[in-house]
Amino acid sequence: MRPEKAEIRAIVVHAAVPEWDGDTLRSVIEGATEKARRAAKLVEEKMGLRVDSIRVTLPPSPLPASKTIELLKEARDAFATDVYYSVFHAEAVDAGPGQVLEVLGLGPRVYASIATPAPIEEAAKILYEVARHPDKAARFAIAVPGFIESPYFPAGSSLGPVHGLSASLLYPRMLEGRDLYEGFNDVSDLAVELEENLMDIAEELGLEYRGLDLSLSPWMEQSVARVVEQVAGQRIGEIGVAATIREIEELIEELCLDVTCTGFNQVMLPVAEDNVLKERVASNELNIYKLLHLTYACVAGLDMVLVPKRQWTREKTAAILAEITTAANLKEKPLGVRIVAVDAEPGEWIEIGDFGKTPVARIQ
Repeated sequence: MRPEKAEIRAIVVHAAVPEWDGDTLRSVIEGATEKARRAAKLVEEKMGLRVDSIRVTLPPSPLPASKTIELLKEARDAFATDVYYSVFHAEAVDAGPGQVLEVLGLGPRVYASIATPAPIEEAAKILYEVARHPDKAARFAIAVPGFIESPYFPAGSSLGPVHGLSASLLYPRMLEGRDLYEGFNDVSDLAVELEENLMDIAEELGLEYRGLDLSLSPWMEQSVARVVEQVAGQRIGEIGVAATIREIEELIEELCLDVTCTGFNQVMLPVAEDNVLKERVASNELNIYKLLHLTYACVAGLDMVLVPKRQWTREKTAAILAEITTAANLKEKPLGVRIVAVDAEPGEWIEIGDFGKTPVARIQ
């Protein structure tokens, strides 16, 4: 029996762009949008599960950033209001903060990422500036060490030669209050069923099936932190919890033996998206330092963290990216960074778009 608490977090079409010109790009976006909508509808019909979001992502452009942005501006009326778009993916040496902000200004559901195979300093310049624009920073990520094909935005890109289809699950409630291994058995059954349906849907729509990102991720009351604390028997900021999170990551890795996986496939702790994490940050049980060091063992990056703008310096930005890069190299897994710098002090709560009230984290 399918668990009633399961949800599909995102259905994503990874678009391929055969020619980077205005007419082709507009046609690709419109076609991918229609296929993404159709795929989401078919999944809901076949499985009876709610699809939380429909998404389209473009590949990194071979053109200079300025030309790519010009084409995106020409095609902006092809963006549908009910679909999320990750449209700009560039290496740090090929784009500047002003260009990233220009892309993010194309619409409230437009996302972008910068990859860091280049020196950290270039990416740090971009992250420092973009983070200082709270209305846009939540839609921007640094992808470490390179482009990531994942249904999770902002970092999720498209890396294949043809249009592809992927999905992610929202499943903390499937694990809450249960034996962890029993819960993951149910997640495995659901993932296998979802993959079977997506492969059929991909074939029907002329898409290549890319896989699932089975990261354990939260959305507000569906809290990853709550699951971790129940399993660990202690608060998420305490010594020893990293071992519990790593245990969960190992179970995610086992899921990927049964289905095709793409993207991160790790535990995600985006502060602004998890109500329990918000409380732990507000009480200073979690701060930037602790969150950063969890990435070395068991977390997919430093995500949706609010920091005080008066403490947000270029030096701190570079130090954070150096830590994340080191963790990614040690783990040999992709990581992401998404930070919002706000005019508030640590511990204060700030209203931040779709994420609601979120506390500002202490850096140490």
